Amino acid sequence: MTRLMTLCLSLLWMGACTEPAGSDDKEDEGSSALEFWPPEAGRGITFDARITAGSSLFSFTGADLALGDGVVINSVTVLDGWTATANVTVDPAADLGPRTAEVSTGEGTFSISEALTVVDDSFTISPERARIGESIVVEILGQNTEWLGGTTWAAFGDDIEVTSVDVLSETYAIASVTVGPDAVPGLRDVSMEVGPDLTTLYGGFQVDRVALSALFDPTTAAQGETIEFTIRGAGTHFSGDSELTFWKNGSENGDVVVDSLNVVDAENLWGRMTVSNAAEIGFRDAMVTTDDEGVFMEDAFQITEGDIELEDVGISLAFNVTRGIDNTTGAISERVTGQAIFYIPLDPACPNSPEAYGCSDGEDNDGDNFIDCYDSDCSSDPACASGPQPYDSNGVFQTYTTGGTSDCPNPITLGAGDFVWFESDCNVVQLEKFIDGASGMIYYSADLTLDDYCFDQMYDLHTQGEDGGIGEYVIEDVQPTVPADFSMIDPGWWGNFTHNRAEDLTYTWTPAQTYPDAFFVTQISGTLEATGESGYVGSIPWDDGEHTYTAAELSQLQAGSANFAAYSLIPEGPEFGFPFSTIQNNKSSTYVYVQGYLVLE
Repeated sequence: MTRLMTLCLSLLWMGACTEPAGSDDKEDEGSSALEFWPPEAGRGITFDARITAGSSLFSFTGADLALGDGVVINSVTVLDGWTATANVTVDPAADLGPRTAEVSTGEGTFSISEALTVVDDSFTISPERARIGESIVVEILGQNTEWLGGTTWAAFGDDIEVTSVDVLSETYAIASVTVGPDAVPGLRDVSMEVGPDLTTLYGGFQVDRVALSALFDPTTAAQGETIEFTIRGAGTHFSGDSELTFWKNGSENGDVVVDSLNVVDAENLWGRMTVSNAAEIGFRDAMVTTDDEGVFMEDAFQITEGDIELEDVGISLAFNVTRGIDNTTGAISERVTGQAIFYIPLDPACPNSPEAYGCSDGEDNDGDNFIDCYDSDCSSDPACASGPQPYDSNGVFQTYTTGGTSDCPNPITLGAGDFVWFESDCNVVQLEKFIDGASGMIYYSADLTLDDYCFDQMYDLHTQGEDGGIGEYVIEDVQPTVPADFSMIDPGWWGNFTHNRAEDLTYTWTPAQTYPDAFFVTQISGTLEATGESGYVGSIPWDDGEHTYTAAELSQLQAGSANFAAYSLIPEGPEFGFPFSTIQNNKSSTYVYVQGYLVLE
C-alpha cells in the first residue's frame, strides 16, 4: 500500500484525503482534518495558538504555519502527532478580518479557512492565574478599547465570580475576582462586555489545581451580638496586614463590624466582631485579604434574629412645605409633607466618616478624593465655613461635595398602629402606615395640602398603638411649624429672568415673621468663576422684606443658568421622647421653601 493510500484511509472517517505538498488540491481537501484555536486575536498582541488534528499528522520536523500578511509566526512546536502550538504576533496595522491558516505537517500542507479573525480591540490581564478558593484583584489593560464605567463588565468563566469592575479609563480597568471552591482547574476565557460588544481573551486565565481555603467559627451569630471568632486557613499567608470583610450576594456588607483581628500564624486568625442590631437575617460570606492574596469563605456563618429592645426607640418627624416656580409659566407647584418614623438606633452606630476627624490636616482621610472642607463630612466642623451668619450677612461659598458614605444597614423600624396624628389647637393631621417593599422599613405619611400646615403651631404626636410595637401615647409639643407664610415679590424668578453680574441685585418678599423663633435664608446657586466648582452666594437677611446681593458677590459666579432659593425654617424644636424610652433627645425641624430660576450674564 502506498504512503498516500495509507494516509487517505486514516483520514477517510473525516471526509478528507490530501496529497503531499505539491498537489493542486491539497489545501481545500485537508481543511476539515485540522482545527485552529483561538478563533480571534487583536491587533498588536502576541499569543499562543494551538493546532489539533483528527489523526496523527504532525512530525517533529518540518512543521510550519502561515496566517497571511501582518501576522508573524515566531515559533512552531510539535507536541505529538495530533497537536502543535505556535507563538504568534499580530502587527498593529494588520488587516482586519478572517485569515486562512496554512499548516504544514510531516504528511503534507493543509488549509483551515477562517481559522483566525483579526479584530481591532484586545486586552491583557495580570495576574493570569489564581488558586481554587482565592480572591484576587486583576488589572485589565486594553488596546483600542472604549470601556466606560457603569456599562462595562468582565466575565472569567464558570465558577468564577466577578464582584466589581472599576473602569479607570477607556483602556484600563480593575476587576475583583473570586474563584469558587467547586471551580474546575484549567484555562478560562476572559471577556469584557460593553453593551452588545464583546471582546474575549481566549484561554487568558488559569485556575490552578492547588486550593486555598479557610473555615470560619462560629457558624451562627445573632443580631446585636458581640462574639469572638476564629479562622483556620489551609495554604494561606495571614499576616498583620490581613483584612477581614463580609459579603452578601456578591457585594460587601457593612452590617457586621470587626472590632479586632489578631494573627496567630500564617493559617490561623482570631478576633471579635459585633453584629448590627439591624443586620439582615441570613448567611454571610467572609473574605480575608492579605497583600495580593484573598481567601473567600462562602456562607461562612448565619445571622439569626435578635431581641428588639423597645426601651431604645427613637423618633423622626418631618412637616414641611416645598414650592417650585415654573420657569415657563410662573405657576407655583406646592408639596406639603408630613412623616413619622419610629426606629431602633443602629448598634453599633453607623461610623462617622474618617474625614470628620481630620478637617484641617490636608489629607483625604476617607479616600473619596475630597480633602478637608471640600468634603461634606466636614460641613459642621468649625474649621470650615458653613455659610453666612445672622443677620444681613452675605458670603460666597463652594457647595460641599458628597463625600464618602459608610455602608450601614437600615435601622429596625416599628409600627405604632394603622395611623398616627399631629394634633394642635388649629387642626389634626392624620398620617397613614406604609411599609417599604424593598427595605421593609415602616413609616407614616400622607398626601397633604397647605390647609393641613397651620402656621405658628406646636403639634403633639399621638400614636394609635399596636400589639408587638409601640402602644398609644400622646407626646406634647414636639413638632413646630414656622411663624407665617411668605411669598417672593420682585423679581418673579421665572421666564429666564436675566441679571447682569456687574450690578447689585435687590429682591423683595413678604416678611415671614421668622425672628426670633426661626430663620430666613436665601441663596443663588451656580458655578464658581475661580474654580469651576458648584457654589453659591448665600445670605441670612433680616426678615424685613428686602435684601441685596452685591455685584462683587455675584461676579464670583459664572455666567449662565442659576437657581434661586428662599426658605424660612426652624432647624430644631424641643427635645422629646417616649416615656418608656432611654432616648429623650429627639428633635424635629420644619421649613417652608421656594425655588426659582435666573440667568446671570
